[in-house]
Amino acid sequence: MCREALKYLKKGGEGRSSSSGGGSIINISATLHYTASWYQIHVSAAKAAVDATTRNLALEWGTDYDIRVNGIAPGPISDTPGMSKLAPDEISSKARVYMPLYKLGEKWDIAMTALFLASDAGGQ
Repeated sequence: MCREALKYLKKGGEGRSSSSGGGSIINISATLHYTASWYQIHVSAAKAAVDATTRNLALEWGTDYDIRVNGIAPGPISDTPGMSKLAPDEISSKARVYMPLYKLGEKWDIAMTALFLASDAGGQ
């Protein structure tokens, strides 16, 4: 899959010439694997792999082809199936004490981060 994507991204994306620079890849991971979590080994392993792929492609494709590779690793996000399953209300309210802004993230936060990274401003 990566080799096929590389052919397209080296051209800078649809409607762009290869002289205008490479494309952009945005991977979404999580912070779940930063510490141990009960019954989440499958998710932790997968997200760690996404992070490693992001770092390595950023180095290789950024250097060789001017392709931006960024990762978004949000912490707990409110109103998601994962939060409702893994963190009942009483736990999530206690967890907020340890968060910098004392609140859970929102889906909108991730969307706006991805939008910025995909834009030309995200490459500056």
